[in-house]
Amino acid sequence: METFDLTRLTDFDFEAVCKDIFEAEYGVRLEIFSPGADSGVDLRYLQGGGSQLVIQCKHWVRSPRSKLIERIRVSELPKVQKLQPDRYILATSVELTKGAKDKIYNILSPYVKTPSDIYGITEINALLRKHESVVRRHVRLWLTSASVLSALLSKSVLTRSQQLAEELDSTLRTYAPNESYSRAVELLETRHTCVIAGIPGIGKTTLAQVLCAGYVSEGYELVEISADLDEANSLWDEKVAQIYYYDDFLGQTTLEEKLGKNEDSRLLAFMGRVEKSNNKRFILTTREYILAQARQRYEKLHRHRFELHTCVVDMADYTYRARGAILYNHVYASGLGDELKSSFADPAVYVPIIRHPNFNPRVVAATIAEADNFPSVGEDIGGRVLENLRDPRSVWSHIVSHQLKDSDIQLLALTYTFLNGVYLGDLQDLWASLKRSSRDLRTSIATLDGTMLRTYRKSDKIFLSFHNPSVRDFMREYLLEDRSNFLQLINGCSHFEQIEALLVMANERKEALHFFRQNLDIVEPVALSAYESQGLRNDGVNTSIDPAERARVYLHLGRILASEVILECARKAIIGDEAILDASDPDDVLAIIQFLNESDRQSLRDALPDAVDMATEWIMGDLSSWDLMESAKSFLESISGIVPEIAIPDVEDDMQWYAKYAIEAWAEAGPDSMLDHSMMERVLAFAGDYEDPGRTFPGYSEAVDRMPDLDDDSYDYGRRELSGSDSGTSLVQEMRDVADMMGSLRTDDSG
Repeated sequence: METFDLTRLTDFDFEAVCKDIFEAEYGVRLEIFSPGADSGVDLRYLQGGGSQLVIQCKHWVRSPRSKLIERIRVSELPKVQKLQPDRYILATSVELTKGAKDKIYNILSPYVKTPSDIYGITEINALLRKHESVVRRHVRLWLTSASVLSALLSKSVLTRSQQLAEELDSTLRTYAPNESYSRAVELLETRHTCVIAGIPGIGKTTLAQVLCAGYVSEGYELVEISADLDEANSLWDEKVAQIYYYDDFLGQTTLEEKLGKNEDSRLLAFMGRVEKSNNKRFILTTREYILAQARQRYEKLHRHRFELHTCVVDMADYTYRARGAILYNHVYASGLGDELKSSFADPAVYVPIIRHPNFNPRVVAATIAEADNFPSVGEDIGGRVLENLRDPRSVWSHIVSHQLKDSDIQLLALTYTFLNGVYLGDLQDLWASLKRSSRDLRTSIATLDGTMLRTYRKSDKIFLSFHNPSVRDFMREYLLEDRSNFLQLINGCSHFEQIEALLVMANERKEALHFFRQNLDIVEPVALSAYESQGLRNDGVNTSIDPAERARVYLHLGRILASEVILECARKAIIGDEAILDASDPDDVLAIIQFLNESDRQSLRDALPDAVDMATEWIMGDLSSWDLMESAKSFLESISGIVPEIAIPDVEDDMQWYAKYAIEAWAEAGPDSMLDHSMMERVLAFAGDYEDPGRTFPGYSEAVDRMPDLDDDSYDYGRRELSGSDSGTSLVQEMRDVADMMGSLRTDDSG
């Protein structure tokens, strides 16, 4: 008879399981409330006529039965008396004897109708056996069942490593399911082999171990491969369902250490053997860049379609809900004191962690594990997690220092000089200018693609960028430490976009700014040359960069570097080349005018009047739409705030004329007038500022009368956006789920 080790579930797991089994048992939909503020209510069902069913869930894994009874008498009974529910059910993970149930019944009567409304671990196990669909719905529940755990710890099943059994036992305590699990299961069921690939710390080994546990629960024998495929072949048993597990099958450092003679052939042969056998499964893990290296070096691996067997685990799998579950599970399972655990229930602590762009399961797990050694109440564990996420060096430094070639590192450094993705054609040109072979570039891209870098298509062209923000952060620090090579990199910059990336770096780190100032003799000529560069290719076609944007960037760069040469380059572009007249972004123009107005250099202040004249001419050059008129009005008001003495042209007449036409059309036809609805709201707001809008704008009252319909439509549309299945809705619901989950860590008397 199957039993489930409920003590291994978290508080949140236990409450969610109770919700599902009681919904299945009673055939009703239960409300679930955020932990920590339930006033005695975890689950509730309101029937017609107002009658109320309340279910309280008590997950007690460290306290004796007597303490539970005392808690119910002292803490829960007053809450129940205040609630006055029609029926009250208590569910607990504590094993209850008949005497214990009778005591609880006597305490909670008449709200508990019979002792059978008190569910201990025996009754809950019975409900789980009855409702198998509930068990399968909760991965952590069935993966911690007694049969799975006993199988994992059985030497007859775990043929290679007792240590792996201990690792699996620990993994199952903290595992948080995500989308990669279902993808991997599908591959194992259809192809019988799954290669789990991903960056360091992303959860490859965790996913592999959970998959192994799942198959063990179905009767598979687990075989860990620690050396090579000869082990797997020697343990093959046609009559036994077996799952083979090969962690880091290509090694963690270099291929030479792992793949022996003909190992590539044996690997592919074993994969083919498994695919033809219905009672065999094969799970392998590797880092993506090592798999890329292997496919470059070994022709047979290169020809094999690994993508048909590969499940790539990436950050897209880690929704906010999944991230919250990872953080919650590690905190819950840790040895931290109750007060430290409770600190993670504060949104100010957990929200920055789960929303951090560098979120990494390994960093979270390592930080929480380390914090077990610092149990003081005042310890800021959440802050330490956040600090470690901000510093990605622990994740990437070993790879760069020990596992990559010089050409790989140079490609990473070159990629750093572009804020966004770079077209492969531009990259090839730059690579050639560095006297590197195209073969080196192809090899490095293949090595790094999917790990530290990613390739993607846009208009059938290949672009390259960093895989995630943490890689860029790491490369910034790496370059600042390797200053000799960094100077060579700067010397090779030939595009304006690269200079802009250096400016961003100087703004991010004072060390970078100081380094650039120390090496002005190199930075200045590179910047002057790059100013005239052609824009990088977007969608494979050269794009022109807004001259005003270039001027703004160089003004800023010249100021922070105290470079007269770079500032003069920007001044000539503004005055001599009339960069403002070709601007596309009003913010760039405003930034230029503000800079000139505040400059302590006479040559730049002298350029201000001409710059203002050009800016006025530029913004007034096209007033053909309401949007353009509003933009011009706002822009000119901003200029007058910067330089009060200048004469500002009046766009009010143009706006008034346009508003008259628009309001008349809306008054006659409303939404059928072909005028933009959101624009009409702004037009009416403009007209409403007049003392007598009805006289100035004929039809104003009629147009306003038609707006409620628009408001209702807009409200309905917005409500649909928030309540549907779009990403915005998911984020809102995810954050609510995380709040519920993290709230159960709170230390109080209501749980």
